Amino acid sequence: MSAATVRPRYLLDHSVMSHYRTNAAVERAIDELAITGALCSSTVTMDEARFSARNATDLGYLTELYGSVFHWLPADDMVEDNVRRIRTALWKIGAGRGAQTTDVQIAAVALRHDATVVHNDTDFLTIARALPEFRQQRITPS
Repeated sequence: MSAATVRPRYLLDHSVMSHYRTNAAVERAIDELAITGALCSSTVTMDEARFSARNATDLGYLTELYGSVFHWLPADDMVEDNVRRIRTALWKIGAGRGAQTTDVQIAAVALRHDATVVHNDTDFLTIARALPEFRQQRITPS
C-alpha cells in the first residue's frame, strides 16, 4: 500500500479572487490550481472578501464560497509566532512597513499550514524577499 499523496494548499488572497468572475486568465489559473491542489481560505481572507461585498446577496455568496467551498486554514498560537517572525524579517531588510497587517496575517497562516499564498499584491513579494521560505504565487489579470 502506498502513502497518501498530500495535495498542495493554495491560500487565496482576495487581491486575486476579486478578479475570478471577471477575468478569464485569472479564472483559468485558479481553476488549474484547484485541479492540482486544495483551494483554501482563512478568517482574514474571508473578511477581506466580505468587505468587498456590494450587497447582501454578494455577502452571502462570498461567505459561502470562502467558508464552505474552500478548505479552511484556522489560526492558532503558531500563526501569532509567524506574524512576529515575518514582521521581524521585514524590519531586517528595511521594509518594516512594507506589508499591510492583513497580508502579514495571511502569510503567517500560510506558513503555519504549509500553503502557498495566491495573490495579486506586491506586499506578498516583499514578504517573500524578507522570508525566503514563504511561498507565494502572483497571478495578474490580463
